[in-house]
Amino acid sequence: MSKRRARQLLYIIVLLYLGLGVAYSVVNPIFESPDEALNYDNIRYLIEERRLPVLEPDEPTKAHHPPLYYVLGALLTFWVPNEHLDAIVERTNPFWAYRLWEPGVDNKSLYLHDPTLESFPYRDVALGVHLIRWLSLLMGAGTILLVYATAREIITAVYGGRNDSARALAVGAAALVAFNPMFLYISGSVHDDPLANLVSAAMLYVATRILVHGATVRRAATLGLLMGLGVLTKLTCLLVMPTAGLALLYRPLADRGRAGWRDVVRLGGVALGLALLIGGWWFARNWVLYGEPTAMVRQTGVWGVRENAPDFVAAARELGFLHNSLWGIFGYGQIPFPRPIYDLARLMGLMALGGLLLLYVRHRLGRTAWRGSLSALGVLATAPIIALAVNFARMTISAAADFGRYLFVTLAILAPLYALGLAEWLSVRRRTALAPAIALGMLTLAVYGLVGVLAPAYAPPPRYASPDAVSPQYPADVTYPGLARLIGYDTAPDPPYPGDTLRVTFYWEVLDRPDEDYVFFVQVFGRGGVKLGGRDTHPGLGRYPTSRWQPGEVIADTVPVPLPEDAAAPTALRLDLGFYLLDGPRLPTADGLTTVSLGPVRLAAREPMSPVGAPLDYRLGEGIRLVAWEPAWEGPIHPGDTLRFTLYWACDAPPGRPFNVFVHLIGEEGPPVAQGDGPPMEGDYPTHLWTTGDVIADPRTVHIPPDLPSGRYRLLVGLYSLETGERLPAFDAGGTRLLNDTIPLSDVEIRP
Repeated sequence: MSKRRARQLLYIIVLLYLGLGVAYSVVNPIFESPDEALNYDNIRYLIEERRLPVLEPDEPTKAHHPPLYYVLGALLTFWVPNEHLDAIVERTNPFWAYRLWEPGVDNKSLYLHDPTLESFPYRDVALGVHLIRWLSLLMGAGTILLVYATAREIITAVYGGRNDSARALAVGAAALVAFNPMFLYISGSVHDDPLANLVSAAMLYVATRILVHGATVRRAATLGLLMGLGVLTKLTCLLVMPTAGLALLYRPLADRGRAGWRDVVRLGGVALGLALLIGGWWFARNWVLYGEPTAMVRQTGVWGVRENAPDFVAAARELGFLHNSLWGIFGYGQIPFPRPIYDLARLMGLMALGGLLLLYVRHRLGRTAWRGSLSALGVLATAPIIALAVNFARMTISAAADFGRYLFVTLAILAPLYALGLAEWLSVRRRTALAPAIALGMLTLAVYGLVGVLAPAYAPPPRYASPDAVSPQYPADVTYPGLARLIGYDTAPDPPYPGDTLRVTFYWEVLDRPDEDYVFFVQVFGRGGVKLGGRDTHPGLGRYPTSRWQPGEVIADTVPVPLPEDAAAPTALRLDLGFYLLDGPRLPTADGLTTVSLGPVRLAAREPMSPVGAPLDYRLGEGIRLVAWEPAWEGPIHPGDTLRFTLYWACDAPPGRPFNVFVHLIGEEGPPVAQGDGPPMEGDYPTHLWTTGDVIADPRTVHIPPDLPSGRYRLLVGLYSLETGERLPAFDAGGTRLLNDTIPLSDVEIRP
């Protein structure tokens, strides 16, 4: 790849990065990025108090962070008003991070956002936040350029001057960083990570120049300057300083042997002296305030530690999250990508690691077409190794140290390592094609992260202009005065099974826009009135609180409710719903109800029930059979006893109508002497919900009158319509219609 072509591609990558970064920053509501509200509060403290903040006990803030990023943010936004900060940060979502490990849109929002305070054209807090976000984006662009420059130096050294391949792979390394969704996300946030990434990338670039071209006073001084800036930026910058120091140590000794120690001391003194001159005062201040130079002890005391720290097992379990969040887990970890994305990233990482091992073996055996050196690569590879080791050590103590973005300070080395490792699987001629392949693949991932993951997490639910635009599966008419009217609802899947998540979509016609943010609740009850699950959430799963509702619109609000695996089925589900204010009363309907019941919704059994007891073969109507019954008594029955037994119905075709079961105990003549009429399963599974393949165990009871004379009686059963009272035609196994459409079950002997 020619030098001109490489530059053109690099500029295109940077421009695409800036465009995507702006899109990420606009789509991501303010203060939804990790610690963004605390970081912005630090900046406002500098503006308003004109001094550095102090980390106080029991007050979790970012006051312990070095000040450089916050000073730059303050210089950029000192003129921006700050009247609405409290109004924004006080509207927290109490249901935030529900099942945070799941991809999707369920209460991913930390705040209940108000577009009147946050939408474009930006003003007040929103303006200040976006200005600083875009400053962070520019820092990210600088990091990408440094990644390219560092990768070109490293790969040129490895390939022994093959600049075409080096430029192509350097472009690939730049694309790997520029279109990393997590890099885009954090670079479009109010966060000191972008500046830490920039300063660290600059340090690693200078260290690479020292290793490749030699150690000079100018390079040592530049490195010292950057180390000092790193001290004033973020402690994660310290993670790459051992590698920078190792570069200053290695190159003079490699060039001059023992005589190089004099250069090591001289150049190291220049770098260390400048670093302390620029950043040493920060360590001194921390020592005076907190009794140690980094403020980490005070930070740990304020933010807390693991219960059993150090916990190596817990830290090891979180390595998967560390890897995944290196590529993209938005928010505070509650907005992940689908699992296959991380599996592909792991595969790419394993291929890169395998390629690096292959590179080393080929180099050792002399089976390469080039005569480059791996020495610089070996020294620089210590940066991600040290960063990972230190981060893992922190993870054993803190549960908030497992974010992959903490490794971004090593991107200037990590990205070239990926590019080199992947390239090793290709022939020399084909390696130039790796750059566009990486760029296209990562660009696709970045766009998907924006439109397929981040945007839906904060987008309001579907809204329609009028009730005529929707066709609910189940119509309804429930009015909450001053708020909305429920015009219907849908359920999915249809039918649900035990262990499924029942998704209920409620269609609300908005009547008025309230000032309050009402909480919506839905509860699901199953067989015997047992509560199977429920949800409390702000509408839109936190994305569209009631204070944002607009009169006249229709909102399709889907609420998922997980159902337990052991839920009894088949059965009818009842849905109870309503609104309430946090720490306040429930909102009544126009009819004065504070809880509205909807349904029934059919819960299907995963496996059909097997009938037990005495087999039977009777048909009722066209689609129902009585296939067995199981009496729960033996021997004679006495007056005052209760007959208990179970009928087993099989459904061959959906009845579509409600039927009741009649159970009659009759003598030789006359009306029934006892009966036990009622819906199947005591109303838990009415016949209009039955479907083909159902087998229903229907427990029945008949109370024997205490004054019933002794004798033999007959127990008869059947079905009749609730709408007309007519009995369903009953037939025996031969197809003969039974007298009075009654099925004879058994003779019952009554004794004194």
